Amino acid sequence: MRDLYEVLGVAKGASADEIKKAYRKLARRYHPDVNPGNPEAVKRFREIQEAHAVLSDADKRAQYDRFGTVDEGGAPAGPRPRRGAQGPAGGFDFRSFGGFADLGDIFGTMFGGFGRGAPPPPEAPVEAAVELDLADAVRGVSVVVPVRREVACSECGGSGHARAGVCPRCHGAGVLVRTDRLRVKLPAGVGDGDRVRASLKDGGRREVAVVVKVRPHPFFERKGNDIHTVVPVSFPEAYLGADVEIGTIHGPVRAKIPAGTQSGQRFRLRGKGVRSVKTGVNGDHYYTVQVTVPRVVSPAGRDAARKVADLYTGAGDPRAALPRSL
Repeated sequence: MRDLYEVLGVAKGASADEIKKAYRKLARRYHPDVNPGNPEAVKRFREIQEAHAVLSDADKRAQYDRFGTVDEGGAPAGPRPRRGAQGPAGGFDFRSFGGFADLGDIFGTMFGGFGRGAPPPPEAPVEAAVELDLADAVRGVSVVVPVRREVACSECGGSGHARAGVCPRCHGAGVLVRTDRLRVKLPAGVGDGDRVRASLKDGGRREVAVVVKVRPHPFFERKGNDIHTVVPVSFPEAYLGADVEIGTIHGPVRAKIPAGTQSGQRFRLRGKGVRSVKTGVNGDHYYTVQVTVPRVVSPAGRDAARKVADLYTGAGDPRAALPRSL
């Protein structure tokens, strides 16, 4: 059989805390409920539990370090199967190593507490994630979120044993992975990365933190509670000035482009941004003007361009202020 220290991925001189930490990490990774239908994960899970049963007990660990095995001479009084024997249910009999009668206590520290003899402590908050379009984030929306959590096995009551053997449903873990569907009301103005608190009602109230992810919009860019857009305008509109329609998250708005507006110049529409969840005050909408040039070159266009070029006479080189190299 594999070296028990190698199974847990710890050194031979590892402390009890290091062994416990390694065990918890691996048990979470290879738990049968996390790997449904994977016999290799079940096998690995059993190896991990076997290694922990020996290395977490000072007497058994000392015997294993000396002889490379744990025989009946180092076990509690009473007949016990050899290491690697099959239990009554056909799986590995973890009770061969002692301590696993309290398997629920072991997993209780990991999964919220299913140990026997004491009421389970309050369950730790769990996280769930939801992805929204910008429109739903701006207006607020009600969503149904799947929440995965560990619960006590109903077959064995969290003990890990059933009918004098390893519980066939939870494979001796005492816990099962359960998915609940929770309806959550997300407020208007919720942003990317925000966490919305909700409660899962199941014989009590367990807190759920719903983490929000907002998908980028192709036109409206959100920065905090402000919205930024780029608005193309024609040369005549920029040169002579014009009233143009600006699209905002609240609908179209007529705005004035002053005469002589430069490409890249930015303007603000007050209160046309996203409503703050905390203050209820709307952010602003900033739009940057981008002067466009006709793609079709015609004789009339060339004449018009020559006349426009005369307007730059005396204005100097428009690129004079740009650096020529590093």
